[in-house]
Amino acid sequence: MADRKRVGIVELARSLGLSTYTVSRALNGHSDVADDTRKRVVAAAAEVGYMPNALGRTLRRGRTDAVGFLLTPSPAGLVDSYFLPLLTGIDAVLAPAGYAVLVAGAAPDCQELEVLRRLVEGRRVDAVILTRVRVDDPRADYLRRLDFPFAMLGRDSERPETPFVDADHRASGRAATAWLAARGHRRIGLINTPAQVNASRQRLIGWQDGLAEAGLAADPAWHRCGDYTAETGRRQAQALLELSPRPTAILCGNDEMAFGAAEAVRAAGLLVGVDVSIIGCDDIPIAALANPPLTTFRTSQRPFGECLAQQVLALLRGETPPSQLGVPELVERGSAGPAPPEAG
Repeated sequence: MADRKRVGIVELARSLGLSTYTVSRALNGHSDVADDTRKRVVAAAAEVGYMPNALGRTLRRGRTDAVGFLLTPSPAGLVDSYFLPLLTGIDAVLAPAGYAVLVAGAAPDCQELEVLRRLVEGRRVDAVILTRVRVDDPRADYLRRLDFPFAMLGRDSERPETPFVDADHRASGRAATAWLAARGHRRIGLINTPAQVNASRQRLIGWQDGLAEAGLAADPAWHRCGDYTAETGRRQAQALLELSPRPTAILCGNDEMAFGAAEAVRAAGLLVGVDVSIIGCDDIPIAALANPPLTTFRTSQRPFGECLAQQVLALLRGETPPSQLGVPELVERGSAGPAPPEAG
């Protein structure tokens, strides 16, 4: 049976003495085919191992039953520990609805837009999910011009009508800064994610809000950007620690950069959570296993993925789904605490 020659629809129809049109409609469950005929076609197809031509079916139906997930990889890798639970959530919703997830990665430049064009204009996907949405994002502009269905992980503050799922990074930036200020910290640095990403802009505003509410100045020298990796977190934290006076606390745009910042603190002969407090963002699984465990914001990646998938399905039904802005939860652990006595 395993090495039996594949039978196409023409051979199947000929063996049954039916037209390919009738066989096709019988296999696709159309009501204009008699029940006895449909049962005979289905039984024969199973007997001879008939497999439909997926490409031909896609062209006829005008659908691919696939959703593109456009992933902008960081130097840390194509799919890091933040995106794995997100993808799990997306697949948990799309798979029962009959859709596959097609993950496509490309650098954030013209190559990325070219990858998107191949997915859309090559009719490989029915909808797209964008990640790491940027200010004036050319990918979103391209999809809007084509009126192609898409949802975003991240807000487009200039075009809020596009469905998105995002954490409220402004709220978390403000909350982290206020939490630190309430514990006596007066010199609070920020190592942000790339400046062109909308989440970074929101986090920066939140940090500035928190400082202003605490009566503290937002010195530009205390704000630096990394590329999501522990190495840039280490380098940027090292630069902050060389300032005089040095910071007593550092807020980081993701957990990986927070791990790098902690390494820089230890390399300077200081104690994390005692001499310098560190707060991350995302609460990836290893955050609780760090030494000391990382204080961070939990952003619920899997539920975000489920919501993105539900938005896409709604778009494909011709509906306009609501966006979702989640409020991250601060998980207090040993990497952050009161300001050291000499910091006052």
